[in-house]
Amino acid sequence: MPKIVPIVITILACKNRYLFIQRKNPPYEGLWSMVGGKINIGEHITEAAIREIMEETSAHRVDDYVYRGLVSERLVDADGILLSQFLIFVGHAIVTEYTQNHREGNLALFSLDEIHEKKDQFLPSDYEMFQRFLNTIEKPLIHEVELLYDDKGYHLVYYREPNNASQ
Repeated sequence: MPKIVPIVITILACKNRYLFIQRKNPPYEGLWSMVGGKINIGEHITEAAIREIMEETSAHRVDDYVYRGLVSERLVDADGILLSQFLIFVGHAIVTEYTQNHREGNLALFSLDEIHEKKDQFLPSDYEMFQRFLNTIEKPLIHEVELLYDDKGYHLVYYREPNNASQ
């Protein structure tokens, strides 16, 4: 039976663009995603987010971290079998430096236009989270998402905002 995995990811602003990582390892190998990872036992969300940012970018400093909201993400296979479930704590921060290569993947900066143009190269749920949490939110929200994994890759089944969660 799959476990619920708590994750932090961060929309990272850097030099008037946004920093993403192209994952080297499964399950999201080859796809661009936001920087982040698992929350360790005993860590608070902000601590985990800053640790993950510093580990994956080699930045010496993280500025203006703000928690934006929570996404409950289910990953299912083509038969509807639950493979994984994640509680994703989404934040926003600024870094002024990064190292392009990391053991988790390669990092690159994208403009908003480039993100839209290359949408198919991004993990679908990360793309949606980026779009929905990019601008300032007055209070954190809880979103729900389901990804389908089949022989053709990852596909967004649904992305529900708080006012649509009953659908």
